[in-house]
Amino acid sequence: LVFRQEGRYFLLDYKSNFLGHEESSYDSCNLKQAMDSNDYHLQYLIYTIAIHRILKEKLADYSYEHHFGGIYYLFLRGVNSEKTKGIFFTRPHKSVIEELDELLGGKS
Repeated sequence: LVFRQEGRYFLLDYKSNFLGHEESSYDSCNLKQAMDSNDYHLQYLIYTIAIHRILKEKLADYSYEHHFGGIYYLFLRGVNSEKTKGIFFTRPHKSVIEELDELLGGKS
C-alpha cells in the first residue's frame, strides 16, 4: 500500500508471520530477526525503488528527502492499538536508493 500523509509518501506492507504467543514476541529485536530471515529488507528496497521512480516521473519537484517518508511493516498478529509492538519502520538513505536505482537501469 502507498499512502500520503502531510505531503510525504509512505509504503505499508503487512505480514501475518507468527512470531510467538507473548506480546514480547513482537518487540523490535524479534521484528528485526523476522525482517532478516525473510529477506524483507530486499523486498522493501525493491518497493522503494519502484515508488522512487514513479514519484520522479509524476512530481515535477520531486525530492527523495522531502517526498518519501519511509516504509512500515505491520506484523498483524502483534499490532496492539495501545502500544507500538508489531510495527517495523525504516527509511533507506537516499544514496542507497539512488545507487540501487542506477544499478537496476534507472536514469538519474
